[in-house]
Amino acid sequence: FPFASIDCNMYGTACLLPSLQTFTRTLNAEDWRRFQRYARRVRNLSYFRDRTDMKSPYLGGRVLDEVARSRTTLNILPNLSSLEWHSDETRHAVVFMGQNVRRFSVFLHKSQHYPLSDFFKDISARMPSLTHLDLAFEFSVRDIEADLIGLISELPQLEKLTLPSYCFTSKITEALSLLPCLETLQFEFYDRQGKGDPADIIIFAPRLQEGAFPALVDLNLSAHLSDITHFITSPYAPSHLTSLYIHLPSVVPPSTVNEYITAVAENCKLLQKLYIDLFIPPVPEGHFPHPAQRHAQSLTWADLRPILLCTHLQVLEVTWPSPFHLTQDDVEELASSWPSLQILQLNCLSNPILSLEQPTLTLRALIPFAAHCPELEELGLDVDTNAALLTDDVSAPPPKPFRKLARLHFGLSSLVEPGPTALFLSQLCPLGCEIWPGPRVPDGFDFHYPPWLSELLDLWAEVGRVLPLLVRLRMQERARRRELEREAEDLRIRCKVLEEYGRLPEGAMNADGSCLVL
Repeated sequence: FPFASIDCNMYGTACLLPSLQTFTRTLNAEDWRRFQRYARRVRNLSYFRDRTDMKSPYLGGRVLDEVARSRTTLNILPNLSSLEWHSDETRHAVVFMGQNVRRFSVFLHKSQHYPLSDFFKDISARMPSLTHLDLAFEFSVRDIEADLIGLISELPQLEKLTLPSYCFTSKITEALSLLPCLETLQFEFYDRQGKGDPADIIIFAPRLQEGAFPALVDLNLSAHLSDITHFITSPYAPSHLTSLYIHLPSVVPPSTVNEYITAVAENCKLLQKLYIDLFIPPVPEGHFPHPAQRHAQSLTWADLRPILLCTHLQVLEVTWPSPFHLTQDDVEELASSWPSLQILQLNCLSNPILSLEQPTLTLRALIPFAAHCPELEELGLDVDTNAALLTDDVSAPPPKPFRKLARLHFGLSSLVEPGPTALFLSQLCPLGCEIWPGPRVPDGFDFHYPPWLSELLDLWAEVGRVLPLLVRLRMQERARRRELEREAEDLRIRCKVLEEYGRLPEGAMNADGSCLVL
């Protein structure tokens, strides 16, 4: 059928064919009768039209008009449960809306002939049972705030709402707080999601009523951190959160971070995942640094320490434009107090040209996590890899290796000698653990590594290539050591038996004529 998914690969080298797809004739009742055999099998429908790609096939407006005019039933896809519509022909999506649709994703376009206020009314009237709504657009949410609030109020079964960045205003949040089934509020930085206006969230101060957000467990917001702190501590704030992601549009002092984490620890007792994101891409050499990189102060363990009160926390990721000041003692306390930890990311994303100081941690900072955090899967720290700091103490027992670690992030940590670093890591890393060099860029940011990072990335890539070989060698060494220890224990027992028999009175040994088996 014409509105089925179109795969460009089916045309092989015929990419020069006209991209506009049309009917060769008008549809009739017989066409629709044949289609009824397949209509009930369709569960998901996706329509994407990229006007920037002129070679990609797409359905013309006349095709969709013909489908709408000639259909023999109002609901042409009766079992459709998921509808994606990313095209400027927004009105044609109405043809495929139905009572059974639970998931709806759409890119909004303004039109004088079909205003978004009418489109929102069609959504609520034709798909009242929506549980997942994903709205993408490229304009200020203030332009549609009243209509969006009206749509939200008409979707009582809504469980998840996704918007572009900078779109959860105070009024929209107030309207969302009244939904009885809402579990997830999130925004995306991806280009396909669009982008709102940062001016819309300069002030974030929703007034919540008793019973607000009765089911909310996953909250993602872009707002100033002091406003979020007031929101978390306000009466009737959501108390069942298990995941909290906050994107900061501006730099804040460490004291504000400490106040926020303290508020979270005291008010979100069920929290399992916490993300604080102040992402500023590093600038190339010769360019002026971003103001955040010039003014952001370093965070210390004292600023983050209240997070230990969140006893259920499994994930902590803090993206910050200046280095973290942590000591080995800080790391020891963190790891020993947090055995349930699964993901920890404390990489800075500063420009190393701006900071001449080396990180306060060395690779030995990994040892406490291997010893105390058996569930750890992902770890990111900035460390000093100076080989002189890795001299082994031959009298000390070998460090306990990680059990489940899958990824190690070292951000912009400098590296001069890949060999000693890889050798040290081979003591701790399990087979298959990946080394991810370079800054850990949050999802949705289109960031290209500047030239000055290429050499550093190559050195860390060399560590990643050598590490699996060294880990296998360590595994063989451990197996041989266990075998030698087993043999030594066996010999020790045999010697002990002989010593005991040697202490017996003369003639008592083998008095019954039996043999002594060693």
